[in-house]
Amino acid sequence: MSLQEISPNLTEDHLHEIIRKFGGVKYTSWSFDGNAAKKGDSYLSELHKVIVTGEDDKGKSLSIHLIIKTSPKSAGRRKTFRSAEFFRNEINFYEIIAKNFNEFQTIKKDAKYPFKEMSTCLVSHLDGINDFLIMENLNEFGYFPTSRQQAMDLSLCRLIMQTLGRFHGLSFIIRDQSPNLFEQLSIVLDETYYAARLKNWYGNFIQTQIEIALDAVEKIYGGTEIEAKAKKFLKDGNLYDKMVKFTHTRNRFSVISHGDCWTPNFLIKTIKHDGKDIPVKAKMIDFQLARFASPALDISFFIYSCTTEELRAQHYDDLLKAYHDSLSEIIKDFGSNPEFLFPFSALEAELKSFARFGVGMGIESIPFSVMDDNETADMEKIKGDEAVPITDIWILKKLENIEDQRRLADIFKHAVDRGYLD
Repeated sequence: MSLQEISPNLTEDHLHEIIRKFGGVKYTSWSFDGNAAKKGDSYLSELHKVIVTGEDDKGKSLSIHLIIKTSPKSAGRRKTFRSAEFFRNEINFYEIIAKNFNEFQTIKKDAKYPFKEMSTCLVSHLDGINDFLIMENLNEFGYFPTSRQQAMDLSLCRLIMQTLGRFHGLSFIIRDQSPNLFEQLSIVLDETYYAARLKNWYGNFIQTQIEIALDAVEKIYGGTEIEAKAKKFLKDGNLYDKMVKFTHTRNRFSVISHGDCWTPNFLIKTIKHDGKDIPVKAKMIDFQLARFASPALDISFFIYSCTTEELRAQHYDDLLKAYHDSLSEIIKDFGSNPEFLFPFSALEAELKSFARFGVGMGIESIPFSVMDDNETADMEKIKGDEAVPITDIWILKKLENIEDQRRLADIFKHAVDRGYLD
């Protein structure tokens, strides 16, 4: 495989640049290390593993393991999934927002625990056709994905909530200490999933999700208040319009958010303890859906897509506390006052207003999560250079397994119990 086969605009100059960023002076070679995503885990891009080799100023060899994320080769696939918009948003996140986050943290030398829990983009290219990002392969540092089919256990959920708290905390810190910078960063991102201009692209697909969700709720909670409130949320008015409103509402608690907070987008590092893998660190990846919005959108997306009702019933309040404690700690570490910037009561109010967004996302993510790998969409089915309806590719069916039906229906139970669907 050649560099041009990975991406037509990828050259050895980019690899030279990466070698220099790691203290090398000379690029010598590269090798292809395989594809980095299995079927079903990457719709909007292609992922390749590459090893780049070079030398330092003493002639000592160094090897850097990379992930190269490219726009799909197929024009039909790029147009079907609007890849150019997603790549532009992610590249803007890394090249503008992440870069400013890092520069801000570097200046604040008194902070002991800066936020480093996200992937690093080393090189990017954006032309709307052959876009790519090159990142370190975090597998080499012990970070690996977890199964999207299984809900997360408590220790992993707590770690993710703590990571989200620290990530959101940076927005509160910068808004407080560098308001002009924060105002500039808040307008960098474009909404790539829920916007009026995208309604025709997504609208029919959401109707399929609604049918699947109502079927599951009827089978598990038929004739109850849960079914009545689920129907009201899903059927009264247009659900897509509601989701657009959630993603576009701004207030003094809005943050730079991840936007796609489900299992595949967190890589986890574990240690062995009593024969078990204990999660100790997390890295956030994939910022194609990053947006400026309420922190409740990320929280509720994660909670409803990645946890079970059993876990929520026992530990939801603990998880919210873990999130807020972590957010408060990084805010205090940088010298600001969390009780002034985002008290726990404000978090509860944000969830009351926006947590139903997570329900709206859950009716998409849960059916995808419980799919077997061989049931997921095959991108190679897109023929030709023109877009096809996403309903022809993302094919969701009613859930047959009662456990899967319950997992989907239970997000409505929790939202009703918490008053989020009132």
